[in-house]
Amino acid sequence: AGRPLIMDAYPKTHLKIALALACSLLVVITALPAREKPEMASIPVSLSIQPEERQPVVAPPLVMHTSIGEDEPAQHTTRHSSVVIKHGDSLSAIFNRAGLAASELQRVMVLGKPVAVLKKIIPGKTLLFEIDQDDQLLSLSYEENPLKHLVVTRAGDSFKAYWQEAAAETIVSFGTAAITQAHPSLYQAGKAAGLSDALIMKLSYVFQWDISFALDLRQGDTFNLLFEDIYVDGEKVKEGEILAAQVVNMGKTYTALRYVDESGQGNYFTPEGSSLRKAFLRDPVHFSHVSSSFNMKRLHPIHNRVMPHRGIDYAANRGTPVLAAGDGKVTNARQNNASGRYIVIQHGQQYTTKYLHLNGFAKGIRAGSSVKQGQVIGYVGDTGWATAPHLHYEFLVNDVHRNPQTVALPHAQPIKKQELARFQMATQTMLARLNSVAGTTSYALADQADRAE
Repeated sequence: AGRPLIMDAYPKTHLKIALALACSLLVVITALPAREKPEMASIPVSLSIQPEERQPVVAPPLVMHTSIGEDEPAQHTTRHSSVVIKHGDSLSAIFNRAGLAASELQRVMVLGKPVAVLKKIIPGKTLLFEIDQDDQLLSLSYEENPLKHLVVTRAGDSFKAYWQEAAAETIVSFGTAAITQAHPSLYQAGKAAGLSDALIMKLSYVFQWDISFALDLRQGDTFNLLFEDIYVDGEKVKEGEILAAQVVNMGKTYTALRYVDESGQGNYFTPEGSSLRKAFLRDPVHFSHVSSSFNMKRLHPIHNRVMPHRGIDYAANRGTPVLAAGDGKVTNARQNNASGRYIVIQHGQQYTTKYLHLNGFAKGIRAGSSVKQGQVIGYVGDTGWATAPHLHYEFLVNDVHRNPQTVALPHAQPIKKQELARFQMATQTMLARLNSVAGTTSYALADQADRAE
């Protein structure tokens, strides 16, 4: 037999071990990374001479931090200050309380006329300030009334001022009142009917030429009126004008309609267009009662003998304003033993009025001064032959004394004929509404009388 193969000469166990080692070596070699030569990337090359357009780089969003750290600058802040005006307050004191320098006040006041209202600030009202971190004034606001605010704002090193008006809504309301035993005066009847003091005063002014509300009222007299209620943001802030009014006094009816003419002047007229305004007021002072009437055979309280009393004595508190009964010129404003301080006013060629026992004269009242109806000329006192504070008032026609309560007073000019149609068109709705209110009131009063019987 021939010679056996060498492989056959090894034991089978050794062959298996050698084969296992060879397989393991092959796995290791296969797992190692191959060192390959990188391929060349194909990159296009621009042959243009223009620069290539680059895409903008978008920066990440900037996050703002509201908190202030040790290394962060402080933010600009403002503060608001509200200062209530006190009695005796001055602007300088208020600015000082708000932490503002006097120079800030000076910069505001140099604006002049636009801020003139700040020279007459009223106690109880409020000044609102906006102030920056350097204690510089940014703005201030002052309420002259609920409908009108003065606003001052900073403009660099100076200020500018303007008026800001609130959006107002006007509603027509009505009121009724009656003179009764429990409420015998216009004021008492008006308050019982829920009317404000201001509205009662306005009503007395409307009819002041025809009715003496201290002397002429009787039980059963009635008042009806239409007036404006003014609202801002749903809240009533004030009452406006009386638009129409009617007074039944001792059986006689007086009707007043407010009319604004083409020139913008508002006055009160009868439905026929006659002016309620007369050349003279019936009473030149608001008084409590007549202490002595016109009487040519009066027993004088001081001299205890009969002496003519050629005027009317209106009892009133010392210092009560006395008004000029009509337009005219002051011919005398002096003092003597009998009359005390007194004023004489000439009204044209025909009429003269005299005002005696005054406590003092109003500013600017002297011989030669011109005065307007309703202007304050002096104040009630008890100078001269007087036992208590009162106004002695005389009315002369062509130098003859007449009873101021009964003398016929000349009327002001009526509605012009060319404007009469416009007047009737403007007032007819208010007249109809007033008559409706008056009719309802009359029915109510009659119903009350029936039930009382």
